[in-house]
Amino acid sequence: MKFKPFVIWFVPFLLVSCSEGKSEDLSMVFPTDKWEERSPEALGIDSQKFLEALDYLASESGEDGLEEVFIVRKGHVIYKGDSIYKKHNIYSSSKSFTSTVLGILTDKGILSEDTYAREIDTAMTGLYPEVQLKHFSSMTSGYSGKGSTRWDEVSEDWSWTPYAIDTPLFAPGTQYAYWDEAQMMFGRLLTMHTGKTLKSIFDENIGHAIGIGEYKWNPEQEVNGVEINNGCTNVMINAEQLARFGHLYLNEGNWDGKQLLSKEWVKKATQNQVFTDTVADTDRSHVDGRGCYGYNWWVNGMMPTGEYHMPDAPKSLYYASGLHNNMCFVIPEWDLVFVRRGEDGNPAKGKPFVYNEFFKRMALAIKK
Repeated sequence: MKFKPFVIWFVPFLLVSCSEGKSEDLSMVFPTDKWEERSPEALGIDSQKFLEALDYLASESGEDGLEEVFIVRKGHVIYKGDSIYKKHNIYSSSKSFTSTVLGILTDKGILSEDTYAREIDTAMTGLYPEVQLKHFSSMTSGYSGKGSTRWDEVSEDWSWTPYAIDTPLFAPGTQYAYWDEAQMMFGRLLTMHTGKTLKSIFDENIGHAIGIGEYKWNPEQEVNGVEINNGCTNVMINAEQLARFGHLYLNEGNWDGKQLLSKEWVKKATQNQVFTDTVADTDRSHVDGRGCYGYNWWVNGMMPTGEYHMPDAPKSLYYASGLHNNMCFVIPEWDLVFVRRGEDGNPAKGKPFVYNEFFKRMALAIKK
């Protein structure tokens, strides 16, 4: 079943909400083994308008529809699809996990956004002497590996040799290029410096504490005998697990009273870090992060056009975005985490357009 009738799913919650009356002043909660569930009304959301927003999203989605949708407000589940425990690749949403590892290492004083790549790998000195880790996490490094794509397309990205250093696409910080080879090198540098896998660093400092449970982060080669968890993709989790990651960010790195990631890092990672007006002339030039890309998080910032990335969505919104419409939205002003996952392709009209329209409708449902 790819799109279940929303109203039928909602009936138990609607009955509960009748006895609860109007919306409650609920405090933020954190899941243990399970999440608390509440009716939309208990969280100040109009069910009918909520239904209309979700109907719109389903109409713009592929065959997976709302099967892997998971929505949480103040830590209370207000909607969950039938397949929220289905595990598969979240694709480029994995990038937000990689930058989070940099955040962990920054908090510990091991590395920082200002660390030069050449300080970790001297082989970067010749062609990339001024590239810093912040350039990798904001897609402004200009890094490219040798060779053409391993996929059936025309591109210099995603070669079989992403760590074989090649001529820069541009000087660091001067242009924006959504470039997976650069993100793979970013993951390699973090692994090389620590001698640990990205997954082990994440799990030891965050994963175990938030109860993310079992998952995989598949590798892309190794360095010094240590497996490199692919810095740009291959985190294999389910919607419920991804929501825990989003809930940590919603709470500024705090999980039920314990600060797992500094507020300073969360703030920095989820605000614009792209200050160039130029998108690099590559086959990826249709992906534009100018004014709206942080440290591997998309943000609702103002672009060079003078318009916001999603003009009708909350300005505090930021999100992780992966192929096949694998999304994790965090909306602080609504205390809300919204996860949509699938393996059914990106929306035909484009993610920014569709989700702008979706959150425009969601805004009508938010009563307080």
